[in-house]
Amino acid sequence: MNTIAASTRRVPRAALIGIVALIAAFSALMVVRVMGSSSSDSAPVAAHTALKTRVAHAHAAPTKPAVVLLDGLPAPIAARLRLSKVVVVSLYTGTSAVDRAAVGEASSGARQVGAAFTAINVLDETQARAIAAFGGPADSPSVLVVKRPGKIVAQFTGTVDGTVVAQAAHNAGVGR
Repeated sequence: MNTIAASTRRVPRAALIGIVALIAAFSALMVVRVMGSSSSDSAPVAAHTALKTRVAHAHAAPTKPAVVLLDGLPAPIAARLRLSKVVVVSLYTGTSAVDRAAVGEASSGARQVGAAFTAINVLDETQARAIAAFGGPADSPSVLVVKRPGKIVAQFTGTVDGTVVAQAAHNAGVGR
């Protein structure tokens, strides 16, 4: 039996081709590196200047326009509106089972359509004042659907099903 023929059958041809290609690429890299180091000192300066010019042009990409929001928005709502066109806001008090269910349904509805979501505890006096100044007195639990630039487009009192919240957020313009 021919031992050389037996050994090449064990090594796949693709592996041999890959190894040969790797060695060729490494050799080419070494040749380019050696030739580049033997050139004069003026060439690297010119290449460095050209590189700076290319980098400067690469940074001149168009910028996005700034998001303009209405004054007086509560901070959690404003933060979400900077990132998303529509925000679902769940107003709750404490940790009652009814409020947890309402927050869960509102969160689920927002997630279904890709809207931003925030939950605000109206027992916190600072947040309650901000919500009252923004949308009037708030019952708990409540759900608000807010669209840029800060307009309330839907308001629900009590526990609302997630599909209703999703439909309201969709109607407000999520994904458009």
